[in-house]
Amino acid sequence: QENFISLLYYFGLLTIQGEKRGKYLLKIPNLTIQNLMYGYIRNGFKDVNIFKIDMWKLSDIITNMAYDGDWKPFFIYLSEQIEKQTAIRDYLNGEKVVQGFLLAYLNVVDYYITQSEAELNKGYSDIYMEPFMSKYPDLEYSYLIELKYIARGEYSEKIQQEKIQDAQEQLDQYVKSDRIQKSISSTKLIKIILIYKGWELIYCEEYKLENN
Repeated sequence: QENFISLLYYFGLLTIQGEKRGKYLLKIPNLTIQNLMYGYIRNGFKDVNIFKIDMWKLSDIITNMAYDGDWKPFFIYLSEQIEKQTAIRDYLNGEKVVQGFLLAYLNVVDYYITQSEAELNKGYSDIYMEPFMSKYPDLEYSYLIELKYIARGEYSEKIQQEKIQDAQEQLDQYVKSDRIQKSISSTKLIKIILIYKGWELIYCEEYKLENN
């Protein structure tokens, strides 16, 4: 694993962001490299027959997200494909893995500068889909997504409700960020909570603030 990370750094696919507790913090250096890596993940799944998906259909779904605010079909479609293609399930075994999986497919079309762990109001959002307004000035919607993961053997309705409440509190915090308020421009920001029980999507709802 260390050799692989070193190789990514050597080829410029990772760069040093800072240092914490004596260890380097690494990040993907720019949007171009990010899109290349997400494409590599998608192609890797396809090449080894783990996960294949209709990219044209997915592209249309993301277009509807961007211009119509019709966001739920994206997550439902991926969820349906995961249910049908059982080989991928063994790989979706943690919050960060599921998050990376979603990011790989949210970046099929470049309507958004999709960010993971973006620092927002003293917290770190799971996925912020910042509208790429300089390229698509007519975009209508932007997205802030909070993802929670529950291992299948640890699931209970009580834990699910606790996860939902945690996600709501985090979204309340992030949405007040100056960065969010400036970067969404003229788009409407939709806040989404996703709960996964293992590979299975069990909660997929918009979170609306009382004053929205």
